[in-house]
Amino acid sequence: MPPVRILLVDDQSIILDGLEALIGQMPEFTVCGRAGNGKEAVAQAKTLKPDVVLMDVSMPEMDGVEATRLVTRALPRTRVLVLTMYNNPDLVRDLMDAGASGYLLKNTGRKELHEALTAMAAGERYFAGPVQDALQEHRAGERKPGEQGHTLTKREKEVVLLIAAGCTTQEIADRLFLSPATIETHRKNIFHKLDCHNSAALVKYALERGWQMDIGS
Repeated sequence: MPPVRILLVDDQSIILDGLEALIGQMPEFTVCGRAGNGKEAVAQAKTLKPDVVLMDVSMPEMDGVEATRLVTRALPRTRVLVLTMYNNPDLVRDLMDAGASGYLLKNTGRKELHEALTAMAAGERYFAGPVQDALQEHRAGERKPGEQGHTLTKREKEVVLLIAAGCTTQEIADRLFLSPATIETHRKNIFHKLDCHNSAALVKYALERGWQMDIGS
């Protein structure tokens, strides 16, 4: 049986080198290509048609969320395994919605990387333990008894606060490690949920609820 072909995607060469060295010790897998940003990842994936894409999130040109969406749309049989330092439940959900099949943190070891890649090759999903824990806590706290269906998600609240702070769509995308297109989708969903028609109304909504956020962090 031929080895499972993997495309590595990260904007740091040292990370790519380390991953390639690790995967080189796993005979059932082989690295078929490397990409340094999301745009290059999509192009490489379409050319190489890998079995698995090991995808970073925060990259120039195009982020991992949008790259995942485009790769899985063009290549339904290709599995995307996210590898990032960010354990954010909303980011995990955005990536799953984009078509990712697994989520690893960059502090993972060789054993877990092997387990995750094996799961991808078998058509299964894989989430790192801390990611599963964060998702469960997020689901438990996201909806309180008696709340209406118009309640904003944590990610939507972040977008509202950044809009209120005067950030542009690109600035919000950079801060949340998402694509501008994803931010625009969140903005439309927020306007629909709150029946707002402009940013001034969103600012008023946030102020009335005393929402605060350290925008400079």
